[in-house]
Amino acid sequence: MCCLLVTAWPGFAEAEANVDLQAIESFVRENMDDGNIPGLSVVIVQGGQETYKKGFGYADTSAQQLVEHSTLFELGSNSKAFTGLAVLQLVGQGKIKLDEPVQTYLPWLRLMYRGDPANVTVEQFLHHTSGLPFQTIGDIEASTADDALEQTVRKLDGYELANRPGEVYEYATVNYDVLGLLVQTVSGRHYETYMAEQVLQPLGLSHTVLRTGPEALPGLATGYKPGFLSALAYDAPTYRGNTPAGYLVSNADDMEKWLRFQLGLEQHPDLSPLIEQSRLPDRSVKPYYDGSSYAAGWQVYQKGSGEIAHGGNNPNFSSYIVFRPEDQLGVAVLANMNSAVTAAIGQGIMDMMLQKTPVLQKDLYQQVDTVAVVVIALLVPMSLVTLGFLVLLLRQVRQGTRQFTGNGKKIALGAGLAFVFLAGFTACLYKLPDVLFSGLPWGFVYVWTPCTLFLAIGAVSLTVLLLCLYFLLSFFFKKNQDRALFALIVLGLASGFGNAFIIFVINKALQARETFNSGLFLYFVMGIVLYVFGQRLIRTRLIDITNRAVFDKRMELINKILRTSYQKLQSLEEGKIQASLNNDTETVSRFSNIVVTSITSLITLVCCFVYLGYINLFGLLASIAVVAVAVGLYLAVGNAANRLWEETRDIQNVFFKFILDLNKGFKELYLHQGRRNAFRQDMEESCDTYREKRTRGDMKFANVFVIGELLFTFVIGGVAFLFPLLFTDVETETLVSFVFVFLYMTGPLHNVMNGFPELLRVRISWQRIQQLIDELSQLEAEAAPALEVAAASVAKTELQGLELRGVEYRYKAGGAGQEFQVGPVDYSFHPGEVVFITGGNGSGKSTLSKLITGLYAPDGGEILLNGERMSPETLGQHFATVFSDFYLFEKLYGIDYEAKREELERHMKVLQLEEKLTVQDGVFSTIRLSTGQRKRIALLISYLEDRPVYLFDEWAADQDPEFREFFYLTLLPEMKRRGKLVIAVTHDDRYFHLADRVIKMELGQIANQEE
Repeated sequence: MCCLLVTAWPGFAEAEANVDLQAIESFVRENMDDGNIPGLSVVIVQGGQETYKKGFGYADTSAQQLVEHSTLFELGSNSKAFTGLAVLQLVGQGKIKLDEPVQTYLPWLRLMYRGDPANVTVEQFLHHTSGLPFQTIGDIEASTADDALEQTVRKLDGYELANRPGEVYEYATVNYDVLGLLVQTVSGRHYETYMAEQVLQPLGLSHTVLRTGPEALPGLATGYKPGFLSALAYDAPTYRGNTPAGYLVSNADDMEKWLRFQLGLEQHPDLSPLIEQSRLPDRSVKPYYDGSSYAAGWQVYQKGSGEIAHGGNNPNFSSYIVFRPEDQLGVAVLANMNSAVTAAIGQGIMDMMLQKTPVLQKDLYQQVDTVAVVVIALLVPMSLVTLGFLVLLLRQVRQGTRQFTGNGKKIALGAGLAFVFLAGFTACLYKLPDVLFSGLPWGFVYVWTPCTLFLAIGAVSLTVLLLCLYFLLSFFFKKNQDRALFALIVLGLASGFGNAFIIFVINKALQARETFNSGLFLYFVMGIVLYVFGQRLIRTRLIDITNRAVFDKRMELINKILRTSYQKLQSLEEGKIQASLNNDTETVSRFSNIVVTSITSLITLVCCFVYLGYINLFGLLASIAVVAVAVGLYLAVGNAANRLWEETRDIQNVFFKFILDLNKGFKELYLHQGRRNAFRQDMEESCDTYREKRTRGDMKFANVFVIGELLFTFVIGGVAFLFPLLFTDVETETLVSFVFVFLYMTGPLHNVMNGFPELLRVRISWQRIQQLIDELSQLEAEAAPALEVAAASVAKTELQGLELRGVEYRYKAGGAGQEFQVGPVDYSFHPGEVVFITGGNGSGKSTLSKLITGLYAPDGGEILLNGERMSPETLGQHFATVFSDFYLFEKLYGIDYEAKREELERHMKVLQLEEKLTVQDGVFSTIRLSTGQRKRIALLISYLEDRPVYLFDEWAADQDPEFREFFYLTLLPEMKRRGKLVIAVTHDDRYFHLADRVIKMELGQIANQEE
């Protein structure tokens, strides 16, 4: 707003007064702009010098009418001094006695204290020690009736006093309405008539009138109140019944005269002594919280030579008068908007004239308007988004994507919780005046507060109702694997806000002057409910989502591993799969707790920062600067720590390889002390490297954490020690609130800072899982389709022949860099024959076995099954095998064991296993058996698989002679009779005569074939 300076009276002696008028005018303009005050009139009286009077801004913004010295303003509670003067005038005339109970003059007015009648004297009404509470202002009704004043006072009949009369100074505007009626009753004339004839006219206040109706007074400025971050014209109701306490109308000219009478610069033979008497305070009771004692319409402060002041506020006007009789200095400020800034301007001018730094003051209604606008700006889009998700949910219900899962108990639970929550929410809304407006009724709040408050309440109510409906419907209608991200975001916001809201309420309760505020307590409970239930729901949901994501990733890894060829899987770094499936997925599973704690704490911090800005802008800037430094340090350290933690993650692969070696080679380690010690040394070095790098990464964050703690401590110390020196206008209460909130913020800040390194670890693990998935996806690309086709067709295949044409396989042998090659091999196998493969160590027989079974893909040549070229993946599905390094599963996977129950029991008996183990639901009772017995179980499983081709790799090597003969003399001939192709890798030359053909391998080639 542009504050225009109009009518000026240049006679004010600036040099003599040692006052910088330009600074005063700049101060007025700046505060008008900050307070969005449309128009202002300033009066300064000093000794015998000419009065300084200036008008600033507009009396009517729409008409662009400037404020002039004749512009009228409602005085608000500065009307009380005139009513007090009238009472003292009647006291001087002997018509009223100050120590007489008011019932002497108003016998029908009964006041009660703790159930008993209370006698309240006229003097106690005059000094606000009657026991009537401040909240009685909310009982004053709008009225223009001639008897409005009496009706206002009659509402007090039978009223229960808050304090014993004469013991506590508690400002209650209705006290002066009682005095106004007392003046009217004792004088026998209407209050307005008496005041005009006996007070205003004798003092020459010809422009001061008493407002009795809504009709416009000539020259009266348009009243405003805050709304949408500006000033909105507002036609307030008329409260004729409150005229003695707040509805005199005056202008700068009359305020000049009024100040001159107060300073003794002008005299009235009858009224001047009474004016001086009206400034005598009642010091028999404890001063008000601001240090003032009350006189007859004035607050008296013990500042220097003595300072007397009073503010006045009506729904759309405000005023402030302050003067120092001993210094012959007085200031009056009139404004056409209800704002605490008016008093700040008036008191600031007085302080500047006394060479003091003015104290800034925030206006509650302006702050309410700002908060309301922010709430509206946030919640209107939120309501629309919620409505969109609600429509989507209803569409999903109609389409059947969501299914009703409710029952009587669930419906009752959901409806009950919704009812309790909405009841609590409604109670909180109802108690809002208790929290913000000293317990005044909603009617008062509607008249005095910005319209945006009620729009904000409507936005909050609409959003809460829509969210409640959304959560209720989503509770009854479930969707499979519904991540409900919208619900999680809402719960996170609610939980974080509830956590911050708790500290706001506690801080407000500590500042409150009453011992117990039920509204604040209710809000405290609501904050706890929002935080606790929000945390409970979001943690439950995120835990489910995170574990579902971990499950999905594990299954994705497992599926890709199972769809990868054996040969390609062997190319992966040993320990890499175990580290990802175990460590990485477990690290990722901690994501839910980290995210919930960090996001809730972050939202709490944001809310606290907003509150700090509300308390003190400079403190907010200092806090943001500290947080920015801390975040910058964390980001810088995070890059270095991330590299170290990447290296520690690589070490985990090595560590899992050591674990595999430890498990598989424990016999060798146990039997050789030197080997065991050397192995332990390697493991220790690996673990120590992991420890050292992990410690270095953690220490970097620990150092930054300590620095962040130190910075926060410096901020708190700066607020406590430096702010009072740098910002002298900041009140102690503000500093205490700031430190209190800042100390509360340290907990959420720690959570966010601690969560950052944890999130880095989660990110590393997630990236490693994804890298492994991508790597497996490349390995899987060729194998997966063939596996699917082979699995579907193997049961229908009747073996006619297996042929190797020029099959070759090459690989690096050890670290020498020389290639070892098997092949080229040309050979044909036929169903119903037994073929033995023999050869020395390193001859290539095992490699040839893996080529035949499809575990290895040939580098050259081709393998044909029934005359058709077969991929290794398809080829392998036709084999039942028992390799020398076989692995025995505890369960009969892929075998319909119920259908083959009789066959299973018969073979167990033949293999003499029936007394060693049992099979229940396809699971072996034990596999902790000798190597020979385990091989017999593997033989049993291969027999039950009933594949066209069987390959046995040194099966008989660990068998007793009895079972070795059974294998060669019974089992192999039986399989031959069944038309199976049997290939056996063996060194039992004394059974070679049983084979149809014997292949001898040397240096990767078929050296000899015997029929």
